[in-house]
Amino acid sequence: MRSALTIVLVALTTTATANARVVTERDAQGRIRAELSYDRRGDEFSRTYRDFALRIFEDDALVFERALTSCCRGYEPAYFGRKPSVAVGDLDGGEPEVRIEFYTGGAYCCWLTSVYRPRDDTYAHSSHNWGPKKQRLVPLGGGPPEFLSHDDSFLKPYGCNFCWRYLPHVWRFDDGKFRDVTRQYPGQVRPKSRRLRRKYSRASNRGDDVKPILAPYVATTYLLGEPRTGWRVVRRALRRGELVNHRGRYDFCPCGDRYPKHLRRFLREQGYR
Repeated sequence: MRSALTIVLVALTTTATANARVVTERDAQGRIRAELSYDRRGDEFSRTYRDFALRIFEDDALVFERALTSCCRGYEPAYFGRKPSVAVGDLDGGEPEVRIEFYTGGAYCCWLTSVYRPRDDTYAHSSHNWGPKKQRLVPLGGGPPEFLSHDDSFLKPYGCNFCWRYLPHVWRFDDGKFRDVTRQYPGQVRPKSRRLRRKYSRASNRGDDVKPILAPYVATTYLLGEPRTGWRVVRRALRRGELVNHRGRYDFCPCGDRYPKHLRRFLREQGYR
């Protein structure tokens, strides 16, 4: 019996070892080349990643090498090996940066971007956590591309699980920092704001709960520099009795007179005001 058990354990160990694979992803631009390596284990249904490491070459000479174990334990490459999660490209109008996209794991989280930019004789590190909605790198203003993401913060306080679709945020990588430049791109915000306004009107006419819709709508008016427009709609909803706690399927409060006060505080905390 012990001999049979030993054979089974050896077989399992051999299979696990055989399933382990060191993967190296590469990308290059001009004289800069980056390699992201990691240990991948398991099959497509139970895959794990560990021992991330980054190497950067300039003119084929290794100039930067770092193990990413301290920052990326439990992470997964954002594209899961289907295409490289490491990229080399200009993000701020200077020398090319090295960008790594990660998925941090979990049922409802999170996407993270790590950027390594040349500084003096090394590469400085910056990162930004985008939350549960994946960002995109898109050309918007004719210069270096911007990060287009969405704000998911209205789900918990207002129960608005669709709001993120209507709250685009534009981020620029500048001098080693991610800066919110959404207000410079009203064309990204205005169509979403109009759709939220129409959603509010339909919900109001049906007698549905408008509280989860009004909150992100007012947020978009701040991004557009038109907050008075948003607050006029809130005041009208208050006069009509639409901010009570029995119009919808779920009762997300504060309600009534407390709704505007809570919303003002929340928008300030989230950086809209």
